[in-house]
Amino acid sequence: MDGEVTQAALNGLAIVFSWPYVLYPVVGTLLAMVFALLPGLSGAALMALAIPLTIQWDPIATMLLFGSFLGGATFMGSVTAILFNIPGRPSNAASLIDGYPMAQAGYARTALGCSAGASALGSTFGVVILVLAIPIMRRILLAFGPLELLLLVIWGLAAIAALSRDALLKGLIAASFGLLISFIGTDPHNAEPRFTLGIDSLEAGLSIVPIFLGLYALAELFSLMRQDRPSISRASEPLGGSIRQGLKAILLHPGLFFRSATIGTVIGMIPGVGGTVASFVAYGHAAQSARHNEEFGQGDIRGLLAPEAANDAKDGGALVPTLAFGIPGGTGTAMLLAALTLHGLEPGRELLGSQLTFAFVLIWSLFFSNWLTSILGLSVITPLSRLTHIRTDLLVPGLLLVATVGAFLFRGEIFDVALAYLFAGLGYWMKIRDWPRIPMMIALVLGPLFERNFLLVVQLYDVDRLDLWDRPMAVFISFLVLVAVGYPLVRSLNERRNSGRD
Repeated sequence: MDGEVTQAALNGLAIVFSWPYVLYPVVGTLLAMVFALLPGLSGAALMALAIPLTIQWDPIATMLLFGSFLGGATFMGSVTAILFNIPGRPSNAASLIDGYPMAQAGYARTALGCSAGASALGSTFGVVILVLAIPIMRRILLAFGPLELLLLVIWGLAAIAALSRDALLKGLIAASFGLLISFIGTDPHNAEPRFTLGIDSLEAGLSIVPIFLGLYALAELFSLMRQDRPSISRASEPLGGSIRQGLKAILLHPGLFFRSATIGTVIGMIPGVGGTVASFVAYGHAAQSARHNEEFGQGDIRGLLAPEAANDAKDGGALVPTLAFGIPGGTGTAMLLAALTLHGLEPGRELLGSQLTFAFVLIWSLFFSNWLTSILGLSVITPLSRLTHIRTDLLVPGLLLVATVGAFLFRGEIFDVALAYLFAGLGYWMKIRDWPRIPMMIALVLGPLFERNFLLVVQLYDVDRLDLWDRPMAVFISFLVLVAVGYPLVRSLNERRNSGRD
């Protein structure tokens, strides 16, 4: 690590633990813990609510808050999966396969201890890889031009579809729709309005903040209102087992932990994939590599250790494409990217150059939040579990008001409130119909980057200033695109061939 990076890392660490900045990750972590603990809500909903409320904040405070949001939600989402068989967020779904049977068998504290330890150490692994990768990313960025960025966006969109698996067509349609609506606004080529339907508020394009509020916060609240239950959860089983035994499981299976954390970090670096894929891939690896894999699904602690390590390690990996290229690695980093853009922090050479200290403020906030979540979560897990008994008729109206006011405060326009509720209806429909929202959201974020670099590539090609074979990084990314596109086709052909044999 060169001296400039080391100095930026130390400066960022000093800011995180300085007064009053240290309050931001602490408060952000507590908020993320509460939201993640309430099934039906999520860390993404919290981040969507916070974006318009932090517009007037200074960039450091915003980075601290959103870094803690990224780190604070993951472990607490596994708490509801283990205790109530309800994942706090989709990426925690793999944890309930063996976590909930452990709780039913009277080993809830053992499962929670394992989850907390794997989360904290997995996050540490991902952050270490991220920090070590920053000097490399700074050099790689020098080789990136419009062609490389365009191909990277295409790879990210292709990867979304390739890993949708059971919803390949739905993922493609959702991503295409997100890309399409990102073109609403003023044409960057000729400055003429397009697809605005004569609405003046659309000439500047669709505002990402109201859309995020609608797709996630409001849609989740609508879903919660439609569920016929007086509280979030009725479960009230006593917590048995030993936290120490859960922590000890990590020491008993170090190889599985490091392999799973590596899987999470690598998958996190793939734009648009996220923690759900990372956790299930790690779970599958654990099941395949275990000697007695017939115990998986029945309460095997290895089936909890693997997805939890991968799920938290992916956060560090996901920040690699986000900070370097402005390409979100998942839902949380897409929200983060929106917040960065609002505060004038552009990912790429500037953020990893003259503004490198800001990047490290975010990284250390994520690191601090993950450890704080695990420590606090284990110490107050019993009283926190009672939050899931809050009456929904008291919880939902307050959050609806916060989301509505947040949409209005973004630009002070009623149109943004209407836009938020329009996408809330779409998000709710997608949720109940099992349509993936992540591809649409990420494609919406990537749309301007795609169009801007596409126009530059066309102009460079017209003047004969662009040759693919003279740019080895572009050739490498083109190969990744072909793999992402070809993988689902080969998989589909193999499945048809195997079904024909049966």
